[in-house]
Amino acid sequence: MLQFCRHTGFLKAFHIAILQYRRGILVESFFNILKILLVIFVAQPLLITDQEINRSFPMANHKITIYHDGTILTMDADFPQVEALAVMDGRIVATGSLKDVKQAVGDDADLVSLEGGTLLPGFIDGHSHFCSGGMNRLYAADCAVENMEALKESLRRKLHDDRPSQWVVGHSFDEKGMVEQCYPTREILDEVSTDVPIFFRHVTGHTGIANSKALEIAGITRDTPDPAGGIIGRDAQGEPNGILEGIPAQTLVRKHIPGFTLDEMRAALADDSARYASCGITTAQGGPAFSPMDAELGHKVTELVLDCAHDGTLTIRTVLFIRANDMSRLAPYPNHVPGTDLSGNGRVTMGAAKLWADGDPRGHTGYFLEPYPFVDPAKGADYRGEFLYTVDELVEKILPIHKAGWQIAIHANGDGGIEIVTQAYERLQQLHPRPNARHLVIHCQYPSYSQLQRLKAAGAYPCFFISPLYHWGEIHAGYVGADRVARFCPCHDADELGLPYNLHTDAPITPVDPLIQVCTAVTRTSRKGTVYGPDQAVTVMSALKAVTIHAAFLNFEEHVKGSLTPGKYADMVLLAENPLKVAPEHIKDIAVLRTYVGGDVVYSRS
Repeated sequence: MLQFCRHTGFLKAFHIAILQYRRGILVESFFNILKILLVIFVAQPLLITDQEINRSFPMANHKITIYHDGTILTMDADFPQVEALAVMDGRIVATGSLKDVKQAVGDDADLVSLEGGTLLPGFIDGHSHFCSGGMNRLYAADCAVENMEALKESLRRKLHDDRPSQWVVGHSFDEKGMVEQCYPTREILDEVSTDVPIFFRHVTGHTGIANSKALEIAGITRDTPDPAGGIIGRDAQGEPNGILEGIPAQTLVRKHIPGFTLDEMRAALADDSARYASCGITTAQGGPAFSPMDAELGHKVTELVLDCAHDGTLTIRTVLFIRANDMSRLAPYPNHVPGTDLSGNGRVTMGAAKLWADGDPRGHTGYFLEPYPFVDPAKGADYRGEFLYTVDELVEKILPIHKAGWQIAIHANGDGGIEIVTQAYERLQQLHPRPNARHLVIHCQYPSYSQLQRLKAAGAYPCFFISPLYHWGEIHAGYVGADRVARFCPCHDADELGLPYNLHTDAPITPVDPLIQVCTAVTRTSRKGTVYGPDQAVTVMSALKAVTIHAAFLNFEEHVKGSLTPGKYADMVLLAENPLKVAPEHIKDIAVLRTYVGGDVVYSRS
């Protein structure tokens, strides 16, 4: 089958399709012709002039490139694999056999060999904190170290940083990777400095650690009550020990940290663009949500992202998720319909309004319906984690957002947090029915089968954060129990229900590497070799859809991204091996050879 699409107009495409039909060029029925034309009609405005009708084909002033000599996996259900693919003006214009694609686009097209590699749609990271990783690498102390002495040394190096901020901030602390297997207290951080405030976050992002100076600036004393949804850690004498669990507790300190400048964010955008592209990612969720420390910049951050989309700083595409603390945060975004092209060149599109319902199981802040089996005795035997809203409170907050036409994305990990969000989404549709709202549950690590059923009935979708199963499977089992981990991100259940989902990295929480997501969904295996919940394993094709066409669908972008289909952006990744042909456990090791955005090479391995 030859799939064909032209930017030169509907009538021209119809003429070519009929010629193909008469010639018998793999167009087996008039239905197929109509399908070709439908793709064109949807993808392009119906604007035809006499000049267009009279143009010769192909147009001399438009370069056409044909990719061949490899495997091309399209993620198009009707044409899952083709021999060749043609690109013009940043979009795919034809797919099929090499002979028929050449015949369709003309002899002047450039031929590019895939050199035996496998071409797929560019990967879509369905949820990450795009730009935060760049800011971490450029400006923050790396706290992923092997012991307390190494932690203190990493923080000391930032005491003399040339940034104007008088704070030392850090990232990626993980007590389970340290010899001591415990959190530092403010007293340990005070050994680094008692004059400079210090604050860094756990790798999960849901616990922060502060020194005495930072606590002083924040006004946190033994008399400070725990904020709703957060816990201020305390020593045996009742004094704050510097450990702040949950986003609300961290915010007490974080709101005092000077934000990054727009120039620093620009540098971080460039850094993360290169990093994401090197992993085959052509679209990443990010934008103003990438750093709570910079929330006060508000719409200026969006303006920066749009500027970077035009000056070449932003080499991949991004979907903006906006923090939805209240409607005033959303007011600057009148073009909030999800999937709306904000940049005019397809580089920046509008995404969802983002909120949080609970924390993270690794920090014992994810909210469960049943108690944690292993937890700090001080929290009590019935401790089930932290939630930020009751169902009624959440509905009150998001109903105006829902009525205004926003897509809503809510962070929820434990089955208790997911239950609150599920009930809230059900209530939204009862109070104000909105077909095709596509509200999301971000991370959705421990849903029950019935919760997935109810999400589907409410027109909502899970976004599975499965990479922790690979990186920290044993740690999760130690925190929540092996039985629960067996249902971690139950992709098979979602497939059985016909419920599209994405797989995401939540970077910089886990490394930017979509092939690890795919490998983990297929094998259910941690990096230490433990298999958790093999009954929730899915096929390689299903996992690939979760980082391509299904991820595009959840962003309202399936008409322009997610498959190598005529009319869509030529966003592509070339892999050294075919993930359908290698051993499943090897998928994570497949090399990315090239990444294309709009037909342009934005990464090349050389």
